[in-house]
Amino acid sequence: MYKRHISIFALLILAWPCFAACPLVLVAQNTEKVVLITDRSVYITTEQVKFFASISAGKDLSIPVESEILYCEIITPDGNRIAGNKYLISDNSVSGCIDIPENLISGAYYIRAYTKVMRNNGPESYGYNQVIIINPYRDEVLAKNNKSQTTATQVVSLRSHGMSDALFVSADKNSYAARENVTVSISLAPAGEDDENVPLNNVCLSVIPGNYISKPVAMVQTNKKLAGNTEYYPETRGLSITGKLTQNPAGVPVIDKKVNLSIIGEGRDFMSVRTDSTGQFHFAMPSYAGTRDLFVCAEKIDSVKVKIWVDNDFCTLPVQLPSPAINLSADDMKNLQDMAQNVQISTHYYTDSTGNKRKPKIEKYPFYGKPTNIIYIDRYIQLPTLEEYFNELPSEVKVRKRKGQPRFDVLGTRGVSLYEPLVMVDYVAVDEPAKVLAASPQNISRIEVVKDDYIKGGQTYGGVISIISKKADFAGIDLPSAGIFINFTFLSENSCKPSGYDDNAGHPDTRNTVLWKPGIKIKSGTTEKYTFTAPDTPGTYTLMLEGINEKGEMVTVTGTFEVSK
Repeated sequence: MYKRHISIFALLILAWPCFAACPLVLVAQNTEKVVLITDRSVYITTEQVKFFASISAGKDLSIPVESEILYCEIITPDGNRIAGNKYLISDNSVSGCIDIPENLISGAYYIRAYTKVMRNNGPESYGYNQVIIINPYRDEVLAKNNKSQTTATQVVSLRSHGMSDALFVSADKNSYAARENVTVSISLAPAGEDDENVPLNNVCLSVIPGNYISKPVAMVQTNKKLAGNTEYYPETRGLSITGKLTQNPAGVPVIDKKVNLSIIGEGRDFMSVRTDSTGQFHFAMPSYAGTRDLFVCAEKIDSVKVKIWVDNDFCTLPVQLPSPAINLSADDMKNLQDMAQNVQISTHYYTDSTGNKRKPKIEKYPFYGKPTNIIYIDRYIQLPTLEEYFNELPSEVKVRKRKGQPRFDVLGTRGVSLYEPLVMVDYVAVDEPAKVLAASPQNISRIEVVKDDYIKGGQTYGGVISIISKKADFAGIDLPSAGIFINFTFLSENSCKPSGYDDNAGHPDTRNTVLWKPGIKIKSGTTEKYTFTAPDTPGTYTLMLEGINEKGEMVTVTGTFEVSK
């Protein structure tokens, strides 16, 4: 039932001793730094990479970092992004997962993590971890890079700083039968009279097959100034979208003009900001999950054509990371066959219950709240133009003329406002009344009106006129020419698949990571214990304890146990 063809060629052609994952702790003059740890160093396609990232601001790890968002992605050695997500930083750390694509070819890849402000120092300042990904159903292999490093970096080893004499990890037995309970103990020896008490706040425990553990290395940066005009600021209020407004084609910055952003569909929202003295704009985004369509446009400026430039949310600068050759031993081949079979079996028995697929959320009211009046077009006798619905029906909205051009006036409790109203079609701001009035009433479902002054994101509007089309197609009008659609990735919505095993379900045990406990905090003179069931697959398993202490020193301690046949 599970004997799907596995290409031995795809396994044999790879060569990398011990499959050592390499978290690259990069030494750079940066306000923030990331240390990245993964649960193991070898994965099968469709699995998840479980990771833990510790973010620090300088040498004192207790100081909260300014950034609230971490970017984590799978890349090739030359920097091409395969998959990536954004994660909320909590207590200077992030624990998350990245799904490995099904069609990825076998080879050496990198997991890397960074905050937006770290992009000012370039990719050399990011946190990296080298992993091997195996696709047992494809013969292709990722091309080996002939360059082992960039001219600006030097790869060096990074050793533990004496902590292995004080930190211990061990199982309660040397050998177990399948499904037998295993208890792992983590102990930190008491501090001596002359020793400093160095607790561990960000340590990860992983129980994995074979010896596929991570081996830290460092990349030393040459402090070369990154070329380019973009300056990134810490994301202190969650996700952000930044960019620049310029005159087209001259490229001259456009200063103190409104840029509007609309979130279309689920979670619909609207915000508006003004460009600064360099023409740049900055939007603080809501904490949504998944992807949404956005429309970004600039206000109409008489006799000036403008262009909007939106910064890429993920880093796109090229890198040249080591791409080592690989050599498989007989034990490696056996382990990889077992891991691939576990992944294949899991697809038959387990469904994704992690909440990856969200149920659409139906909002009762849009961002502007409950309208003060709603005009349902189909309730009235069909009129030839939209202007007549405003002027002929009882409504708080009237269409006037100014210098021969139409404009909207919203009649609030204090009469006509001093401010222009916010006019939207399917929640996209349109500041050209002539375009709105050109829409056919047959394409419109309703018109929602907020009659009093409305404040949104520091901008004040003389009411809100929100036109909703029948087919969510903007009623066929031409949207502002100085506007662009963006499919934007918000926060990650994929939860980590549980590493535990439910013996009561009667399903096979398909764990390749038997246990993953990220972000463990342990004080001197204390012991932490974790109990789990031994896996079905016989062999040698490694207990890997890895992290950093409060001095910023790397800690790596390992142990082993056997699972008998």
